[in-house]
Amino acid sequence: MQNERKIQYVRPASEDEVLRLHKEHPGQIKFLAGGTFKPRLEEDKSLLVDLQDAGLDQVEVNEDGINIGGLITLKELEDAINSSDFRKAVSMEYGLNVRNTLSLSNFLAQANGRSPILCCLLGMQPLVFSLNKPEGQRLIEYLRGPSAGDVVLRLTIPEFQKLTFEAVGRSPKDLPIVCVAATKRSDNMIEVTYGGTVDIQEGFTLSDLDDDGAEQILRAFELAGDPWATAEYRQSVAPVLLSRVLQKLEVPGKEEE
Repeated sequence: MQNERKIQYVRPASEDEVLRLHKEHPGQIKFLAGGTFKPRLEEDKSLLVDLQDAGLDQVEVNEDGINIGGLITLKELEDAINSSDFRKAVSMEYGLNVRNTLSLSNFLAQANGRSPILCCLLGMQPLVFSLNKPEGQRLIEYLRGPSAGDVVLRLTIPEFQKLTFEAVGRSPKDLPIVCVAATKRSDNMIEVTYGGTVDIQEGFTLSDLDDDGAEQILRAFELAGDPWATAEYRQSVAPVLLSRVLQKLEVPGKEEE
């Protein structure tokens, strides 16, 4: 008769306690980090750590920006960002049931470059504080790093003036084949981010109002062909979407084509 596997369950009351458990039990913990698409318990785990009491579901707005807990839902993320274009991006990716249950941490663990939510978040330049990098790192670095088993504790989004977003898909219910977001920072610099393919791209910054970003966006989609769309089609659409998001930022001289 096989011995039954004994699994201990704990519910830490703070982020510091979560980090202590992570350090003391390397590779042994299954973290319960809010709603997820694929709940499962790996064979090598002996400790269940439930994060719901660790204070990771809070949102704090201050003069420097927004601190967002990793366990907030996507619906709560919508409310924290408070942007009509960001709401459009979120609703384009998920229905209300998923938005009300899926946690930010579990979303980031599976997101790819086709995500309109991710396209917007990247432009806001958040820092990600996670179990494996509690000192913080840029979102693009977190996404490109070994995130398996990692849990996002919180994000900090610097203050920004406005976020705009546009997308084109094969149908209104499909994920975008091209999407573009523009974030006007508090120093008036503009972060342009884009998506529509699986690969996660970093985007670029516009600092000169005479630069419409057309050359950069064309280069970005130069090799972006896949079963969803050709690179040539994406190159024809992306500059138009970029012009639209810049126009919505009310940037002088950025007229829609």
